Amino acid sequence: MRRIAVVTGTRAEWGLLRSVCSAIDAHAELELVIVAGGAHFLPPVPTIHEVRSFGAPMQEFSMQREGETGRLADAAAFGRGVTNLASIVALLTPDVVVVLGDRIEALAAASAASIGGICVAHIHGGDRAEGVADEAMRHAITKLAHIHFPASPKSAERIERMGEDPSRIHCTGSPAVDGLAAIPAMSDARYAALASPQYVVLFHPCGRSDRDEHADATTLLAATSSRGRVLALRPNADAGNGGIVQAIAEAIERTKDITTIDHLARDEFIGLLKRPEVRALVGNSSAGLLEAAALGTRTLNLGNRQRGRERAENVVDCVECSASALHIALTQVEALAPVPSAQFGDGQTGVRIAELLASADPNRYSLAKHNTF
Repeated sequence: MRRIAVVTGTRAEWGLLRSVCSAIDAHAELELVIVAGGAHFLPPVPTIHEVRSFGAPMQEFSMQREGETGRLADAAAFGRGVTNLASIVALLTPDVVVVLGDRIEALAAASAASIGGICVAHIHGGDRAEGVADEAMRHAITKLAHIHFPASPKSAERIERMGEDPSRIHCTGSPAVDGLAAIPAMSDARYAALASPQYVVLFHPCGRSDRDEHADATTLLAATSSRGRVLALRPNADAGNGGIVQAIAEAIERTKDITTIDHLARDEFIGLLKRPEVRALVGNSSAGLLEAAALGTRTLNLGNRQRGRERAENVVDCVECSASALHIALTQVEALAPVPSAQFGDGQTGVRIAELLASADPNRYSLAKHNTF
């Protein structure tokens, strides 16, 4: 039986990894261990309890520290993560360490495992997304990894162009699509408790100053609230998040058309997007380009955070954060009639990944790698 260690460090990425963990846990030839920590421990709503509730054997690791923000703080947290994750890998001795995406927790886990002589499997490699330093970290993880599970043919092609052996690349689709059909629309009572929003704003920082993030968030919230009721979700913990949090608080003081919540569990978030009253998901989250595409939810994508990422027909891009540009973009997105897209998978990604992990020939995915370019 192969022991598979799945590493999760953020609330968003756990939403995607949950289906992968379920499929691994259900596979007769695989043993699942979840390794969780990083941003899961950060206030105001630590999400580590959501991972613990999954019920699998688990190890926890620390990285970020409360109150320490900014890119150099992330660099220091990355160093702690490599050290702590190396100790966990040494304890567990897994056959494969699975990571997803481009965050510092995934890079720390891939570094500890790959340097430590453990096979690394990477989900969602080959994507493009500017983020803070996301694209550089995603591609660094690709070069550390031994098995690749890209979400689309274009991402698979990029991985091959990076010099990775095509035999190591398996286009599995995105686990973001798994299980969406089984999640019901949010109940009337819960929707009313959230003040019946017509727009969901999820706007993350891009590593800029608090002042710059505050200015754009203020403009975005004013533009959306002028057209209907808004639910603003708390941004992630990247540098500049304090400016967005402040902008949300100030906007709530100015108008009763904006409410906020620190966190929605994945099923609630998906259930909210399924409400017909929700006109659009607005901001710069990958959820607008992945889950929303599969659901057929209109999305306004603001700024450069997702620059380069593939899009379905549900997305309108707005590069400039000004009142006039947002008015035009919101009018365009509301005119869309998107249908659910299968661009990023068929809902069976987790099962597909588990089967590939169980059947993988260690000789085929040797730790010694040679670039093929």
